[in-house]
Amino acid sequence: MKLLVMSDSHRIMKHMRYAVDIAAPDAIIHLGDHISDALELSRQFPLITFYMVNGNCDGCSAGKNELLLELGGAVVFVTHGHKYGVKTGQSALINAARDKGATLALFGHTHKALLEQAPGGLWVMNPGQMMRHDSIVPASYGVVTIEGGELSCGIGYLPG
Repeated sequence: MKLLVMSDSHRIMKHMRYAVDIAAPDAIIHLGDHISDALELSRQFPLITFYMVNGNCDGCSAGKNELLLELGGAVVFVTHGHKYGVKTGQSALINAARDKGATLALFGHTHKALLEQAPGGLWVMNPGQMMRHDSIVPASYGVVTIEGGELSCGIGYLPG
């Protein structure tokens, strides 16, 4: 199973569509800020399974703030991250993911791509942002492949 992970799209739909074309995923996870973008993208790609959570900019959206998914034998904790203080560190997020038995924790909010494996084997990924503030911070996304419960994770960057 191949997952495309995106966050902080902030109405930049062209980048999201481009990432879908590049990754050719089985499922897409949108980590919030703007969940409406994920809803619009899901209408454009009706054959792809979508999962999405609210971000801090999603206001009164009917979406959930967190998801715990079992995908391909892996347990995936999905959140935007603002409620876990991820701009100052990931320890609260990591503890919550471990408490839930997750093997992968996905978060956004910081607009900075991050991929690391915490002690004990928990993968932690922030796919970065689907928008681009300037020429220094490129639009980025995450790709996770799950086979038999084993994870392979990477960050991709969109060209110029």
